[in-house]
Amino acid sequence: MENRYILVLGGEFALRERVLAGALRASGGMRVLTMAKNRMTPTIKFFDGYLPGDVADEQAVLDAVKKYEKKTGATPVAAIPMNDFTVRAASLLTEYYGLAGNSRETIHRCRDKFVMKQLLHDAGLPVPRFAAFSTLEELKNHITDIGLPVVIKPREMAGSLGVLKITREEDIERAFSRSVADVISLNGESHAPEDLFQVEEYIPAWQEVSVEVINQDNYHRAVAVTDKYLGEEPHFVEVGHSMPSVHSGNAQLRDIAERACHVLGIRYGMAHFEARITPKGEIKIIEVGARTGGDAIMDLIERCYGINPYELHVRSHLNALKPLPASLTSEGLSAVAFIKAPAGVIEKITLPASLPDYIVNMQITAKPLDVSKPLESWKTREGSVEFFWANREPEMGFREHLQAADEYARSLFTFRHA
Repeated sequence: MENRYILVLGGEFALRERVLAGALRASGGMRVLTMAKNRMTPTIKFFDGYLPGDVADEQAVLDAVKKYEKKTGATPVAAIPMNDFTVRAASLLTEYYGLAGNSRETIHRCRDKFVMKQLLHDAGLPVPRFAAFSTLEELKNHITDIGLPVVIKPREMAGSLGVLKITREEDIERAFSRSVADVISLNGESHAPEDLFQVEEYIPAWQEVSVEVINQDNYHRAVAVTDKYLGEEPHFVEVGHSMPSVHSGNAQLRDIAERACHVLGIRYGMAHFEARITPKGEIKIIEVGARTGGDAIMDLIERCYGINPYELHVRSHLNALKPLPASLTSEGLSAVAFIKAPAGVIEKITLPASLPDYIVNMQITAKPLDVSKPLESWKTREGSVEFFWANREPEMGFREHLQAADEYARSLFTFRHA
């Protein structure tokens, strides 16, 4: 097996650092490589090696792997995606090398939100009313049918980019223009279409949740449920998460998540399922990703349940996953909250001299001279704080992590005066 290696796509990104520990545990001694655009990405040095390439460009990824094979004779034993922008490349490698992994058809079903919702709806699973559009006129016609308020979103984007709520007719054109501009702002970096959008019925809810599901062939098991905390509308930016969820014992929620994975054909690895729960207890599916959850949710699972979900993710792609125990017991309450600095030009960052024991990690992504902008997507956050309270139960109305992050946001940054 010296000429075989595990290729992790997207493992060098922030808040996914534990992927390497999980991959090494599952690898059985094989090398674990990653891919990055350049050698200035700090986390690549922890891997056994890296291939230069753009992980969002599936053909470029395949070409880089073939070039590496020609140079070294080594081929991947698994190509493992870690976020939405790497799943297409992983499926192309899986097909080309005959590996265990989700098919290109499955990835299309999960990446295209319209196709996804059609399949879930046809299977009798609960989804909001939805429609696809490309033009302003099409959007207006769909809104006439669905009724306000609605949510519009790019069909193949992630991280809340371009996701907007529309409440009034006079806001339709401005919201559409903004959603289009958000997609174009990536300058093709995501390799997602810039003219495909979706409009959905707005689901008023007192709680949004995610369910992380591990899959192996026809085995689908909900591992953990996360309570999600969103910033102010009309945007839907995630400002924090906590686990276990107050809905962790909701058997219907777990069953819907597992069934959704089956319907979409997800047969390998972790899947990230998102839903809204209405005040009446109705569950409405937001989306399902054929990849690990981001925003350190995998780390929350590891702290709560002592399981590294990245290890499960890799084992599944090696066809070596073993069923989980019938029940998992949480060891405490785990949370992450994102730091959002006030608007302005950051002049200086002053880190705290010490942190309380329940804070297990703090990452500041902002730098001096950065411009802090309003919270409109994951790209406009300035850092994160991760928490763990041993032997603590989930609580209705829990917001302690968000309050702590807000306090740090006020003390960390010094701003330039106008």
